[in-house]
Amino acid sequence: MIKSKFNQNIYFYLMAASVASFLISLFLLELFVGLLSILWLFESIKDKRKAFDVFTWLILAFGVTRILSIIFSQFPAESVRSFYKDALFYFGFFAFGFYLKATEYGKLRIIINYFTAAAIAVGAIGLILFNLGLVERAQSFSSGYSTFSSYLIVAFGVMIAVPIRNKMKNFDMIFALGMAVVLSGVITSLGRTNMFIAGLLFITGIVLKKIEVRNIIIVLAAAAIICGLSFYNNNSEMEQRVENPATLSDRGVLMQGFEKLKFDHPLFGFGPRTFHQIFPFRSKLSDKGIGSWHNDFIQVYFESGLLGLFAFLAIIISVIYYSYRFLKNKKSAGLLYDIVLGILLAFAALVLSAVTAGFIDSPVLSVVFAFL
Repeated sequence: MIKSKFNQNIYFYLMAASVASFLISLFLLELFVGLLSILWLFESIKDKRKAFDVFTWLILAFGVTRILSIIFSQFPAESVRSFYKDALFYFGFFAFGFYLKATEYGKLRIIINYFTAAAIAVGAIGLILFNLGLVERAQSFSSGYSTFSSYLIVAFGVMIAVPIRNKMKNFDMIFALGMAVVLSGVITSLGRTNMFIAGLLFITGIVLKKIEVRNIIIVLAAAAIICGLSFYNNNSEMEQRVENPATLSDRGVLMQGFEKLKFDHPLFGFGPRTFHQIFPFRSKLSDKGIGSWHNDFIQVYFESGLLGLFAFLAIIISVIYYSYRFLKNKKSAGLLYDIVLGILLAFAALVLSAVTAGFIDSPVLSVVFAFL
């Protein structure tokens, strides 16, 4: 085990507070991850090296490609902002990577419990805002509906594999209701892709026998009731979707932009955060506030070129490969098995959602990515 200079309770509670604040408060997230990163800076170089693994080297490789793309950026004034915009992601990754390795297995479960309990709270907040008619699609205080939905499907994957345990009688039924709240949050955010992913996760949990039959019924029945009441109280966006189901026109325009620019600057890209400067068909967009390609793979390619895209894909493939290899070779199920399964489900959900949304430029989802 990695040894820290500091008392384990200090970094344990900072990690727990960090994962509990993902969509509760961006300020608190930055505060807790920042404090954890400061602790990491004071750890010995020898111990930091012990924490290095294949994921660390791949993140470093990705970081190098981002720096190169900033140096060769077509719009350096915009791209240079990535140095501080992405800092939370990189510091969060190295701090989590070090202190999670220095934490006892039993406390890892507690950290995950904080993560999933916070997700239930976030889902409930989104549902309340939606039912009160304060938002057209469910979302949290500190994010839009897309980030809200992507965060919830990540948490949903973890909840399936690593449910919160408690000696309270029938607590598993209470936790099933929590899963229903998270699932309802995804549905009322009205993101088609994430609804589909949530369904896939739920079916996977059933196939892997991670959800009991009784709890399957509770989750589905409770989610149906919650969503039914929610859409009864707030159906403005749903009515627009029924009247105009072909609301993918902006994605078509984005793909037109991809076709036009796909062979320009293929090695280093145009530079990070340059969508507004390079997108050629802004006048065709119905949503003038769009600020990204709504696809992380296209986003990384245009920002950091093939070098960045290959590094990004290498991170994704390595996490899936090593998770699968661990699960395949593990003889008996246990806490570590469940944690790795939860990571695999959550990570797969986040990557699939990146096809129609994105997490790389999100200050919250990028840290969730680092945590996983």
